[in-house]
Amino acid sequence: MTGSRLVLLCSVAALVLGSSALVAAPPQKLRVKSVIIDGNEAFSDRRLKRVMLTRPSGLFSRRYYFPEVFEDDLKNLVLFYQQNGYLEAAVDSSQVDVDSTNRYVDIRILVREGELTLVEGVGVFGSTVFSDSLLFDRIGMRSGNPFKRKKVQDAALSILTLYANNGYLDAEVNPDIRIDTENHRALMDFIIRERSQSHIGRIRIEGLQKTAPKIVERELLFHPGEVAKYGNLLESQRRLYLTGLFQNIFIRPVPTVDQDSTKKDILIEVKENESIEFNIYFGYGSVDRGRTKIEIFNNNLAGRARKVGFSAKASFISYGAEASFTEPRTFGLRWRTDVNLLYEYLEEPGYDIERIGGRVVFGRTFGKRSTLSLAYRIENSDLLKVKVRYIPAELETNLRSLKLSLIYDTRDNLFNTRSGVYLEWSNELAGSFLRGTDDFWRSLWRIKYFCTWKIATVFAAALDVGWMDYFGRSTEIPLSERFYTGGPNSLRGFDYRSAGPLDENGKPLGGNFKVVLNLIEVRQTIYKMFGGVFFVDIGNVWKHADNFHFEDLRSCVGFGLRANTPIGIVRCDYGINVEPEKDEPRGKLYFNVGQAF
Repeated sequence: MTGSRLVLLCSVAALVLGSSALVAAPPQKLRVKSVIIDGNEAFSDRRLKRVMLTRPSGLFSRRYYFPEVFEDDLKNLVLFYQQNGYLEAAVDSSQVDVDSTNRYVDIRILVREGELTLVEGVGVFGSTVFSDSLLFDRIGMRSGNPFKRKKVQDAALSILTLYANNGYLDAEVNPDIRIDTENHRALMDFIIRERSQSHIGRIRIEGLQKTAPKIVERELLFHPGEVAKYGNLLESQRRLYLTGLFQNIFIRPVPTVDQDSTKKDILIEVKENESIEFNIYFGYGSVDRGRTKIEIFNNNLAGRARKVGFSAKASFISYGAEASFTEPRTFGLRWRTDVNLLYEYLEEPGYDIERIGGRVVFGRTFGKRSTLSLAYRIENSDLLKVKVRYIPAELETNLRSLKLSLIYDTRDNLFNTRSGVYLEWSNELAGSFLRGTDDFWRSLWRIKYFCTWKIATVFAAALDVGWMDYFGRSTEIPLSERFYTGGPNSLRGFDYRSAGPLDENGKPLGGNFKVVLNLIEVRQTIYKMFGGVFFVDIGNVWKHADNFHFEDLRSCVGFGLRANTPIGIVRCDYGINVEPEKDEPRGKLYFNVGQAF
C-alpha cells in the first residue's frame, strides 16, 4: 500500500512539474508580415495603421504580434473613427493567420465606417466679457463641419485659456453636446461661467535654501496688484527653469488668507539643484585619439545665480586649462556676461601653437529662439615646430578682436537633433583701432536643417561659408586663424584639414575662403539604440575668394554607424573620396563622439 502511494505521489509530482515547465515555457514570437484593412474609404490604410501598434515589419524594424496589444488596436481604430465624426464605426471582423513554420502572422481587419456626423449648429451662452465673434473664432467649428470630439475639447480649452490669460482664473467652460443619431447631426452649446476677474495678492516663494529670493523675483512677469494672467505664470515658470538653478518649479494661484474672491496669492514652490558640479570625461576620436577633461563648477555662487568654474583637458595632440565666470544679469539687465581665461597647447598638421588669452562675451536672448552677442577676444600665441614649407614672417601674434554674432535656433535637441533649423551670422574684426599685431576681418554663415520622416528616419543638411581678408599693416592671415576643412566634422573622405591649399610636402596651408556643404545625411534607427547613416559632403578651401570656382569643389560620400548611449552619441563614419588626387587616400575611417553637425 505504501509503495502504491509513493508511486502515485511521484506520478502527481511529475505531472505538476511537467505542467509548470509547460506553463513557464516562453511563447513563440510571431513576426507581423502584413496588415490588410478592408472597408475603409474615409481614411487610407497608412493613416489607420499609424493608430495601431501592431504594424507590418519593415526592412529596419521587426514588429511582433501580441494578442492583448492587437485587441487594444482594434478598440483604438473604433475610437479614432468616433473622434473624427464616424460615431457608428465598428470593427466587423478580424482575422489572424498564423504560419508557425516561418513564425509570422498575416492580419486582415474589416471595418464598418458608417455615416459621418456633421455639426448642425454651435452656440455660446454665459459670456459677457468677450464678443461672440471672438469666441466663435476660438471654437473654430461651423455648421456643416465634421463633428470631432477632440475639436470640441480643444475649443473648450482655447476659451478657458482666453479667460485665464485675462485674469478669470476660476472660469468654467462646459460643452453641451446633443446628437441626432437618426439624421447624423450634432448640436453644440458652450456654457460659460465667468466668475470674477482675479488680481495678484501676495507672491509666496517656498523651498529656497541657497538662492536669494530676488533671483527668483527678477524672472517673474507678474507683480502684486496686477491682473493675474495665466500665460504670465507659465512663461515665468519657463524662465525659472532656464536659469538651471532648480529641479522642480510649480507656480499656481491659491486663495488669499482673507478669502478675498477678487484676489489670488501666487505660490511658487521650488526644489534647488546642487550648486557644486564635478565632471570627468573620457573619450576617443580619430584626430585627437584618447582625451580626458575634468570640470568643477559652482552654478550658484553666493546664491546669486552667478557661475564660476575651472576645467583642464588633455589628449594626444593638446592640453590646456580654462577658468570661467558668468553673470546672468549684467547691471540688473537681461544681458548675460561670460568671461573666460584660457591656456592651450595644440599640435596641428602644419604647426604647433601655444596660446594664452581670454574672452568677454556680452549677449542676450530675444524671444525664445534668437540670440545676439558681442565678444571681445585678447589672445597671445606662439607658432612652434612649423611644419609647412612656407614659414610666416611673424611666429608670434597678439590678437585683439570684436565679434558680433546673431543666432536663430529652433532645434529640438542640441546634441541629437531630429527637427528644426539653426542659422548663424557672425562678423569679426581684428586689429585696427583694437590694436594687436594683425589686422583682418572674418565673416561666417552657418545653416543647419533637420526634419523627421516616419519617426525612425532623420534628414539633415548643413552649409558653412566663411570669408576673411587682411588689411592695414598686415600682409597675410596668421596660420592659426585661416580656414581649414577635411576631417570627421566636414569632408569625411579626407584627412584632417587636408582639403584645400597644401605645400609641397602635403601640409595644409589654409585659406581665406571656404565652402562646406553637408548636402544630405540620412540618419536611420536600425534597432533600439543603434542606427546607421548615409551622407554626401561637398566643399573646399581657397587661398583667396577670387580663386573660387565651382569645379574646385571636392566631394565625398559615405556611410556610418551610430550608438545612442547614455553618455552621448558614439559614431563611426567611413567617407569615400570621389575623385582622389595624387597621394590622397581613397577613403577615411573616423571615430568620434556626437553627430557630425
